[in-house]
Amino acid sequence: MLVPSLFSFAISVFAALLSVNTNEEIVQVSAKGVAAISLVVSLVLAPWLMLLILSVPVVGAKLVKSAG
Repeated sequence: MLVPSLFSFAISVFAALLSVNTNEEIVQVSAKGVAAISLVVSLVLAPWLMLLILSVPVVGAKLVKSAG
C-alpha cells in the first residue's frame, strides 16, 4: 500500500506545482482538481502509522489554539 500512496502523492505534488507555475486558467483549475483528488486518494491508501504522524501536528495545533 505504500507504493500506490507515494505514487498518488507524487502526482498531487506535480499537479500542485503545475498549477502554480502556469498562466493558463483552465490548466490551473484542472491541475488543482487533480491535486485535490490525488491527495485524497493518497490519504486513503496511506498506512495507519503515516496517518497518525500526519494527524498529531494538526490536533496539537488545534489544542494550542483553543487553550490560548
